[in-house]
Amino acid sequence: MTPEPPDERARKIVSSVLKATQRDASQAAIAVAMGVSEATVSRLLSEHLDKFALMLAHAGLRVVGQDMRCFPPDYVDALLLMAKQHLSTVQTVRTLEWD
Repeated sequence: MTPEPPDERARKIVSSVLKATQRDASQAAIAVAMGVSEATVSRLLSEHLDKFALMLAHAGLRVVGQDMRCFPPDYVDALLLMAKQHLSTVQTVRTLEWD
C-alpha cells in the first residue's frame, strides 16, 4: 500500500474538521471552551485551517473523531488472517456451538 500524499491527507483533515465544526452550535461551543469569540473560531478555520492541515499531513498525522480507534495495520492483518482461517472450517451453525 503506497502512502497517501500529504496534500490528499491534508484535504481529508480539512474536511473532517469542517464537518465537525459545522454541526449545531459547534463553533459557539468551541469558542466558549477556548474563551474566545465565535468570530475568532470562524477566522481560525477560514484563514489557517488549510495550512495547519498541510502541516499535520507532512508530520504524518491524521485527524479522526474521538470515538474512533486506531490499530496498526499488521495487527489487523493478523486478526483477519486468523478469522479467515477459522471461518473456513465452519460448515454449519452447529460448528459454532460449544458446551
